[in-house]
This record gives sequence, structure tokens and C-alpha cells, in this order.
Amino acid sequence: MGEVVQLSNYRNSPIDKSVDNGADSLVPIEFAIGNNDRNACIAKIAEYGVGSIHIRMFNEEPRSLLYLVGVNDAICLNKRILEMEEFSDEEIAQRIDLIQMLENMDLSTMDCMWDSFALQDQHSTS
Repeated sequence: MGEVVQLSNYRNSPIDKSVDNGADSLVPIEFAIGNNDRNACIAKIAEYGVGSIHIRMFNEEPRSLLYLVGVNDAICLNKRILEMEEFSDEEIAQRIDLIQMLENMDLSTMDCMWDSFALQDQHSTS
């Protein structure tokens, strides 16, 4: 296994490292679980649970739904999956990489991205 690198250790400005740091930042469930099959992701969430799932629709089309979870929920979910399931060494490494990626996400960039989608959605409904 490789060494764990925390990108937050290399940031120039100090950032509050409270427990709820990523509570408002959302990621698609497919990314959070590392699986492209939305139904499999929902089944995994049902099995292990998360705080909440946020559903967003864009362009007023039912097929444009995004299912999102908080970054902290995604990290906790992946840690529970690692603890409870049997994986090959390669799958363990991929799950750890996913957790590290989630831990090192630029949360302000994610928030800006979702805000831009929400703003775009408001313009389309006006």
C-alpha cells in the first residue's frame, strides 16, 4: 500500500477543520460509491445508510435527475463498506483511493459548481 497523502497539509491558507467541513458539499452517488450503476448505488446506500440523499432535476426533464450525498456521508459510507465487505487487494486500494479523493476534494469548488447548476436551473424556470 502507498503512503496516505493529505492535500490539506499543503494548502496555503488555514482552513477550519471542523467535523462538518463537508456537510454542505454534495457529490453524485455514483462518484461517492465508485459505481456507475445508480440502482446498485442506491442499494448500497439502503444497506449501509447515509444522512440524506439530495435529488436535483435540471432542464425540467425526469431523466435529468441527479442523486447527491454529502462528502462526509460518502467518506463514512466507504469506510463502512471497507470494514464490512471482502475485497481483493486491488479493490481495497481503489476504495482507499476513493476515500482519499473525497477527503481531499476542494469543497469550495464543489459548492460553486452546484450553485452554478442551481442558478442555471433558476434561469430556465423564469
